[in-house]
Amino acid sequence: LAMSLESNKSVVRRYLEEFVSQGNTSIAEEIFAPGYINHTDGFGISTGREGMVSSINAVKTAFPDWVVTIETMVAEGDMVVDRFRIAATHTGSVNGIPASGQRIDKLGIHMWRLADGKLAEGWYLTDALPLVGAALVPATAAQ
Repeated sequence: LAMSLESNKSVVRRYLEEFVSQGNTSIAEEIFAPGYINHTDGFGISTGREGMVSSINAVKTAFPDWVVTIETMVAEGDMVVDRFRIAATHTGSVNGIPASGQRIDKLGIHMWRLADGKLAEGWYLTDALPLVGAALVPATAAQ
């Protein structure tokens, strides 16, 4: 059991360090289950394996220096929770939204369910979401 807890934490660490911080989306099939569900989609972040790849590509285009630092990580059963810090600067343009130069330095929490050694479901909470959404999603004319 301790071994599977450590391997689950290792998958989450790969997601945060390799997939997100380094932008290495080629590992998507290794870390995401085929039917991955992102329960916190929106703000320009999608669901599904392909959705996560396109979302991270957009984030890394808008925020090339986007880095996630893991502050704490705990695992129990098939769940992993991590507390993280995001540091990034909006220096790139996506979807016709110009770079604002705005700096992000925010904390957040993810909760993951793993199945067969892959991320199957994810939930997250961070104050960075509105800033990310503003950089990725064009404002609609009518509210």
